[in-house]
Amino acid sequence: MRIFLVVKSLVPSHLKKDFDDWYENEHLSEAKQSFGAISASRGWEVENEDNHYAYYEFDNLKMANEILKSDVLKKMINIYDKKWSNQIDRTRKIITITQEI
Repeated sequence: MRIFLVVKSLVPSHLKKDFDDWYENEHLSEAKQSFGAISASRGWEVENEDNHYAYYEFDNLKMANEILKSDVLKKMINIYDKKWSNQIDRTRKIITITQEI
């Protein structure tokens, strides 16, 4: 079973380029390393181009759930909030992939 922390961000159009550059050059790799994730990837929703998704893969559900309560996540939230001054709404969810073919 594969486990992902999925972060969905609603990015206003006027911030999209700066946000995309920042995520590409700084945040994704910093978050992956800080979380101890197996992998990290990200992308934009096709139907609503203001929705950005980041996926962080973990070894197991326990590790993913621990990240949600960790000081590491609080640190990453502070970095994010400082950079974007609460201009970007986001949500976090744990997703389990129960079948792959």
